[in-house]
Amino acid sequence: MGRIRRTLRGFSSTQEEVRRKVWQRWNNPSGRTTPVFLIGCGRSGTSMVVSHLARSWRTELYNEDNPAAFDKWRIRDLQVIQGLVERSFAELVLFKPILHTYQIRSFLTRFPDSKAIFAFRHYDDVINSSIKRFGLSNRINHVRVWIEEDFGEFADSPPPAATKDFIRANWDPSMNPETGAALYWLFQNRLFFDLGLHEDQAVKLVHYESIVRGPTEKFRVLCQFLGLTYEPKISEGIYHSSVKRDPPPEIDPGIRAACEDLRQALIGRAL
Repeated sequence: MGRIRRTLRGFSSTQEEVRRKVWQRWNNPSGRTTPVFLIGCGRSGTSMVVSHLARSWRTELYNEDNPAAFDKWRIRDLQVIQGLVERSFAELVLFKPILHTYQIRSFLTRFPDSKAIFAFRHYDDVINSSIKRFGLSNRINHVRVWIEEDFGEFADSPPPAATKDFIRANWDPSMNPETGAALYWLFQNRLFFDLGLHEDQAVKLVHYESIVRGPTEKFRVLCQFLGLTYEPKISEGIYHSSVKRDPPPEIDPGIRAACEDLRQALIGRAL
């Protein structure tokens, strides 16, 4: 019976996808499509944002686990992405290249009509979520490799010197994993300012806690920014139960202060 139910669900899902694509072609015959890139620090509610936007049939979503657009969670060559955009009849095509936040400038240049959503969330909840999802040492090991390899991971599009210098200055091999994860949060979220995204009209900063506490209002504003017709189903079923659910992680006081300063600066710019 379980296999039959799974088969029926898969068949139903396929049927809905076919209807969705027919609807998009009928309602957008010109095929004019805007690519939208969702970036920021992982575990910041990014999947929630794109999945709820994707409830609208006016959108098409390529999440980071979709092999058409991503290979092992890294976005494919932009020529491939351009092909997906050109073949789509959705008004918006959503991509979630969360590991490529540092490259967003090149994405916006390659697609002049594109837009970006930068999502952020309180560092305590991001760190707790990261540890649950990836293990205690995952984030600190990322930072350790950045330091040991002089940020070689980003050779194709080096982050601003200010970002790298900040991480180097605050790195301590003896720091605990939670503090290392906080340094990872700082690296990713500092990019909003260090890349000048706060001055770019094509980029919208979204605050996870504000969205989950006022989903209807915030998604209305976000849809307006994207040029997407708001539908109530986009913001349905969002709850704030994950906010401060777990005790704060143990973070070095100096790094915690830096996180809080950046968080407040981001809140001041968010929708």
